Amino acid sequence: SSSTLITFFPSPPPVPSSWHHQTSRKMWSPPRVVLSQDRGVVHNTSTTTSTITRNRNRGPARRALRNCAPSAVTRGCPQPSAKRMAFRARGKGMTTTTTTTRDKDIVVGKSSSSEAASSLSSSSSSSSSVAVACAFVSALGAFAFGYNLAVVNGPLEAIARSATGVANNLTAQGSIVSTLLVGATVGSLVAGKIVDACGRRMSQLYCGVLLAVGPGLCVFSATSLPGILAGRFLTGVGIGIASSLVPLYISEVSPKNLRGSLGSVNQLTICLGIVLGLLANLVYAPHQWRAMFGIAAVPGALLALLAATFLPETPAFLASRGKVDEAEKQALRLWGESRDVEVNDVESSKPAEGGGESIFSKAYRKVLVVSVLMFVFQQMSGINSIVFFSSSMFHDIGVQNPAVASLIVGLVNLVGTMFTGYLVDRAGRKQLMQVSYGGMALTLGVLSVVSSSGLSHSLPFAPLVILASILAYMFSFALGAGAIPGMYVSEIGGDCRAQASSVAFTTHWIMNILIGQYFLQLTSQFGVSALYAVFALSCLCALVFVNRVCSETKGKSFDEIKKDFLLV
Repeated sequence: SSSTLITFFPSPPPVPSSWHHQTSRKMWSPPRVVLSQDRGVVHNTSTTTSTITRNRNRGPARRALRNCAPSAVTRGCPQPSAKRMAFRARGKGMTTTTTTTRDKDIVVGKSSSSEAASSLSSSSSSSSSVAVACAFVSALGAFAFGYNLAVVNGPLEAIARSATGVANNLTAQGSIVSTLLVGATVGSLVAGKIVDACGRRMSQLYCGVLLAVGPGLCVFSATSLPGILAGRFLTGVGIGIASSLVPLYISEVSPKNLRGSLGSVNQLTICLGIVLGLLANLVYAPHQWRAMFGIAAVPGALLALLAATFLPETPAFLASRGKVDEAEKQALRLWGESRDVEVNDVESSKPAEGGGESIFSKAYRKVLVVSVLMFVFQQMSGINSIVFFSSSMFHDIGVQNPAVASLIVGLVNLVGTMFTGYLVDRAGRKQLMQVSYGGMALTLGVLSVVSSSGLSHSLPFAPLVILASILAYMFSFALGAGAIPGMYVSEIGGDCRAQASSVAFTTHWIMNILIGQYFLQLTSQFGVSALYAVFALSCLCALVFVNRVCSETKGKSFDEIKKDFLLV
């Protein structure tokens, strides 16, 4: 042959001339690599032979060797699959043909790179659909989160009366609401330990069980206040775990080009759960609250069932436990043969010598600060106050039913979150948060001015301006501050992603409780207009924080993001 052959490993036994096809050669086990300047690289295992063809004018054949998973060759492991080799060849302008055999002669011919690309595109598409399905299954926990928060608003007085036999028992009503928030705080606090100890998939199963048992216990303890409080606490623990686990799981099963869009599914399903919970308040009478709570148990039961039968463990978690082979298997199932970058990220997730990392270590100081401040600024944006006062604003323009007013606000939040899902992998996380906090600062400033006692009574169109500002505020919130913090924290945490999510959502629930506890007192003392001004100032501070501190994570692998945030 006129080609120059470079053979690695001991030379094979003599090969009959009948086994030659042009300049390709059948190789013997153990695996060997042959470089041919006019024909490229030949891989072989006992079952698969692949030939990568390269033109002479595309550079020396030695460069092709770098496309061939050298770690597999040097370790003597089975060679990469034919589809993966074809993908790598396609990136270099090569053409590939593979023939699978077992102890038989091999005849290798040519195939066009377009055919290889078509095959790989189909494989990648089908694998991406697995990741999308996993994201939506995991988001059942987020749906239960939203539904359980919203469904209790309408029948709250009826629930308290059923449990105590006393009408207008404000203490019982407050206990029913606050017990869920306390449970959510506890759930978020322990979520990091549970998720890291049990794994992402098993944590989904446990979370689903809690979200199914909690509402069920409320239904079967309808005449017992302790039983209802126990059910609400278990539901809250499930919600707390889900709030940390769902964005983390979605970020780890998503290919990086879809991680933002799929990450928004978490907030989207929370909004959808809130909307359906409010719809249940309109469809069912308050005394039918048991039916509403029975519905609340369904998504939790489905999550537990699918976590046990369908959901895979995430490649990042498996690799962090040293199960690299299983991690690569799950990575190929989720991302397809063409997702080489994500598969390589699995290798970077291997546990380091000396044990696990802590979110409170010096190296993770920036991650910790960003994770906490993300949710401090989110809650200090005034979202709870806007939701609280939206019913009175709608009442001023003729909408008498507060459930209808809340439903309209929830629908605007849902639409805004849909826009986030479309834009987040195009515009990026940082830009959407900047637009979000800027929009909220502007609308809160308008609300502060128009809500002042003088203007609100002197301007005939003041209620309409306030209503428009509320809806614009909700859209701005959904566009960034609502959907992105949970997604962002789950991306920047490095090897402490579960701990970062746990700390962040614990902050979320603590801030939620504090604002809910003291908001009405501060309103009566300083007035709602002054509080809107404080919230507007907080949004401006958040805008500076995002602009100066937060790095863009769009299109980056976890390893690249880690280098931006770790103080090493």
